[in-house]
Amino acid sequence: MLVEFRFRNFKSFRDEAVLSMAANSLKDNEDNVAVDRNGKFLKAVAIYGANAAGKSNVIRAMQAGISIIRTSDSRQVGSRIPFVDSFAFGNETDDTLFEFTFTTNGIRYIYGFSCTRDRVTREYLTAYFSRKASSVFERNNDEYVFSNSEYERELRPIIERNTSNKLFLATATLWNSKLTNEPYMWFSNCIETYDANVLAYAKRPLSLLENDRDGEFRRFTRQFLREADINIADYEIEAIEDEGNDFRPDRKEYRITSRHMITDTDGNEREYSLPLQDESRGTLNMFLLSPQIKMALDNGSVFCIDELDASLHPNLLIYIVELFNSPERNPKGAQLVMTTHTTDLLSLSIMRRDQIMFVEKDNNSGISSLYSLDDFSVRTRDDIRKDYLAGRYGAIPNV
Repeated sequence: MLVEFRFRNFKSFRDEAVLSMAANSLKDNEDNVAVDRNGKFLKAVAIYGANAAGKSNVIRAMQAGISIIRTSDSRQVGSRIPFVDSFAFGNETDDTLFEFTFTTNGIRYIYGFSCTRDRVTREYLTAYFSRKASSVFERNNDEYVFSNSEYERELRPIIERNTSNKLFLATATLWNSKLTNEPYMWFSNCIETYDANVLAYAKRPLSLLENDRDGEFRRFTRQFLREADINIADYEIEAIEDEGNDFRPDRKEYRITSRHMITDTDGNEREYSLPLQDESRGTLNMFLLSPQIKMALDNGSVFCIDELDASLHPNLLIYIVELFNSPERNPKGAQLVMTTHTTDLLSLSIMRRDQIMFVEKDNNSGISSLYSLDDFSVRTRDDIRKDYLAGRYGAIPNV
């Protein structure tokens, strides 16, 4: 479960920004909060802001940090660190920070690193194996510190296998460290990020549907579309391998056909098929979202997406948010982090104050800032949608 994400010096964010999933002490909409031994955490967060304010950069920062972790093992000695995109109007030599606080298997971890395009300047892993924080390792450039002899015995021999452009968390896990395995696997399996422009071309949801041996994804997708009032009774998916090339998942192309049950003027029901690409953009998005959402709900993982409302009716967006907020449909506490322009969600009957965040950019400096509705004095009876559009909370275009 994601507790908090911090980042600094990334795209339009020069200063440190904090995306908190920790629930405050409010008693409002308690179903929207997941509770475990480590505390109370929000199941969904919506980020608002004007066009070009930088709200997409919050998701992109998470995407960059996770991608740097996942690709660390494949990095060649001396190669540059990808995905680092520092603040455009700052000093190019300043490092970029990514820090994640999360829980997995009942243990809270804080893992962070700072880097330039050429090297890792700082890296640290803290674990709460008990109520007291325990520093597993801390790294400053190529100097490593361990808090006790047990951790040092396991981790120090691995130092020589790491390089300045690789993350020690990934290297230690590759060399079978039990201390780093669980936090690394959280980054590998328990959080997914999507740019709005990438979802339509993503292979992962289609691969999940293709390899649906027991039909669970099919049943969920059909129910998901039916509840969203989309007239698709079923679908067929065919994977086509690129001939002449060695088999690789990313070389596959998919042909998807949607099946509709239509009643004609005589009252007879007939089945019609359409290529999925002929469906509306909203229908296509809902179809591709379905396996991703099921995976998150099944595993209690984190699903982050930019512009979730792209081509979706506001009621469909509310439906997806309520799916995550529902204790019955989301018993494992899966989390949704999204950016949106849909103001229909700005209702205290749907979302808590701490579930709504804003991004605003200072046009003079080009610096974006991230803040919460909870920073304002908001009363339960306030019409926050009306107040937002009136500019009370900022994060709207000046027109």
